[in-house]
Amino acid sequence: MAGIGFALRRLTQQDNLGGLAAAYTHAALVSSGPWLFTIVALAGIDILAPRFVDLDLLALFRIILIYNFAFSLAIAGPITMIANRFLADRLFLKEADAAPGMLLGALALLFAVEALVAIPLYGFEAELDAPMRVLAIVGFFVSGGIWLVSVFLTALKSFGAVSRIFAFGMVGAFTASLVLAAPYGATGLLAGFNLGLALIFFALIARIFIEYPYRPMRPFAFLGYFLRYWELALAGLFYNLAIWADKWVMWFAPEGNTRAGILMSYPDYDGAMFLAYLSIVPGMALFMISLETRFYEEYLRFYRDLLGHAPYGQIVDNHGRMMRLLAASFRNIALMQTVICYLIAVLAPLLLDALGASIRELGIFRFGVLGALFHALMLFATVILAYFDLRRLVLLVYTVFLVANFGFTWLTREMGYAYYGYGYFLASLLGLVLAYWLTVRSVSRLPYLTFVANNPSLRPVASATP
Repeated sequence: MAGIGFALRRLTQQDNLGGLAAAYTHAALVSSGPWLFTIVALAGIDILAPRFVDLDLLALFRIILIYNFAFSLAIAGPITMIANRFLADRLFLKEADAAPGMLLGALALLFAVEALVAIPLYGFEAELDAPMRVLAIVGFFVSGGIWLVSVFLTALKSFGAVSRIFAFGMVGAFTASLVLAAPYGATGLLAGFNLGLALIFFALIARIFIEYPYRPMRPFAFLGYFLRYWELALAGLFYNLAIWADKWVMWFAPEGNTRAGILMSYPDYDGAMFLAYLSIVPGMALFMISLETRFYEEYLRFYRDLLGHAPYGQIVDNHGRMMRLLAASFRNIALMQTVICYLIAVLAPLLLDALGASIRELGIFRFGVLGALFHALMLFATVILAYFDLRRLVLLVYTVFLVANFGFTWLTREMGYAYYGYGYFLASLLGLVLAYWLTVRSVSRLPYLTFVANNPSLRPVASATP
């Protein structure tokens, strides 16, 4: 699914700084669009909305967005992973006509599952007025829909259109929220933000149907993949749960608060971690343009020669090229991310002050930035594992990350305020160590995995070998 990366890489090869800047800007929006959209638009609203809305109502608006963002992401995880695999297989088999039907079927499944959470939560449990209940539910559905349609982004070649969609949606959400806030308060804020989300959601769907102009058919053909690739479904669920595990644990900290009866949060911790996550955007862009595209070329070379019955020496040479590329690329990304995270940690007081954040968030923010560094590198390693269809190893990494993030955060929460943020940092570090070790071990043994371990005729013999 490295498709759009090749188009972006061609921009970097232009003999000017404009092409380089455009490539990395597009890559950042494609790889992190929903997250960037939410953070930037929300930051602008936080700065200007207090002129129109009471601070308590503004806090209610923010917590609804956080709940929509968190729980829609967790629910969408298994479905997006399966949809991603189904789409990749269909494109590989040159059956692109299956894409529109799969999109509609996956959206129907996603909305059905989301309804089981959103309607009881906002419709009955949370203490909201009727318009806010409806808007919160709508926002929940649209947020989940954006996660799902984002599966198609790396397969689309129209990176300019995708970037414009996110930019227009961000501006639309910001403008509509502030315009509606004056007469309608928090309800207007939420309505305006939903409008921006809806603009992105429907524009992306329109773009997908333009790229895949086929009549939708067999919308639920992908459902069989849940049994065939159950490891991917669980990996998607566990990874998205892991992203939010530390926040959910910290909502029960003494400094946390509750609004609308049951909506718990810890604003200082949530805000610091959201900002910390932005530090990985450059790494995500570099990974898409550089490592994933170059690695994909070497990956194709290895298996093309393998299927073409190339001599064993050529297979070994291709394997060596792949290993050297991965080592050099991983080192470059790690170095760049380390420098960025170091600068952000040093400049953290100035950054928090410029963004209007509380100085109480400083320690949490710094450990969040360090954790995000290890988190990003762990994610890159598991993408490489996924290329070789090592699904159970990916599931193992995300399971450890989930358990560690929950456990370490609970432990450090009990240790007191001075240790807030350590839990996510330690969990990300552990996840990276495990993912890196599994990746190095697996890729270094690639010829053995290809010829022996994954050979059905030799599997009984291989399993009996010590």
